[in-house]
Amino acid sequence: MNRKEKFDQVNKEAKAAGIGLILIIVFWIAAGFGVSCLNISIGHTPLWVITGCIGTWVFAILLVTWMVKKVFKDFDLDEEESDE
Repeated sequence: MNRKEKFDQVNKEAKAAGIGLILIIVFWIAAGFGVSCLNISIGHTPLWVITGCIGTWVFAILLVTWMVKKVFKDFDLDEEESDE
C-alpha cells in the first residue's frame, strides 16, 4: 500500500466507526425507549431494560465483528523502505 491508499483506508475505517456509533445509538433508543410502551416483563424486569442494555450490547458486538471482517484492514503505518 502506498501512502495515499493507507490514508484512504484509515479514513474509511474512521467513517465506518462513526456510522457504527450512530447505528448503536439509534438501536439503543429504539430498543430502550421504543420498547418501553410495551407492558411486558421477564422475571419482574421490564422488556425495555433487557432490550436496551443486553440487546444493545449484543448489537454492538455483532456490528463491530462485521466491521472488522468487512471494513478494517491490517497494515503497517510505517513508511515503506525504498530500494536505493
